[in-house]
Amino acid sequence: MNLKSIRRSYEHLTMLERLSLADNAVSRGDESEIKAIVAASPRKTYNQPDYLDLFDNINKFRLCNLIVRLSYVMQFDYFFQCDFEGDERISNNAKVAAYLYVRATDAWKAVSDEFGLRPDYNKEICELLYSVEMLNRKDELLREFAFTEEEAKRFVKKQAGIEKIQTLADEISAIRAALGLPPK
Repeated sequence: MNLKSIRRSYEHLTMLERLSLADNAVSRGDESEIKAIVAASPRKTYNQPDYLDLFDNINKFRLCNLIVRLSYVMQFDYFFQCDFEGDERISNNAKVAAYLYVRATDAWKAVSDEFGLRPDYNKEICELLYSVEMLNRKDELLREFAFTEEEAKRFVKKQAGIEKIQTLADEISAIRAALGLPPK
């Protein structure tokens, strides 16, 4: 069976079979197969409220932000455990991880508050995944040890020679841009 005959039979496949083929075509970057699958797929027409695409993007961003923040918590814990052995000072690497956590948390909160989004999203998602008390305790701990923006800037400059770091304001702007919102 050649590629043309396979493509002619796309319309006889189930929706899940076409989905699987399309997903694999995306991973290969095979635009012609993606177009053929799309062309052979039945159409559905929807009517949706004007905010639905933004709402969907916000929910995706909420989850991505939570994953990023949890990765900073894990980095903090790792550096705290590795570099804290017998030393009463917390490592600068842990302080940077804490700074990044605070920046990501506060940037999303600023955008979320600006648009009046539900303030208890973390609690809602935590009920499904893990303890909200754990996240709140980690939040307090990381805020206690986090570098300030200026301290983070000095540390990054000293360690990597980089003059400019992404600030809270930069991250808020990046979130707005990622969501397709106008600059503030």
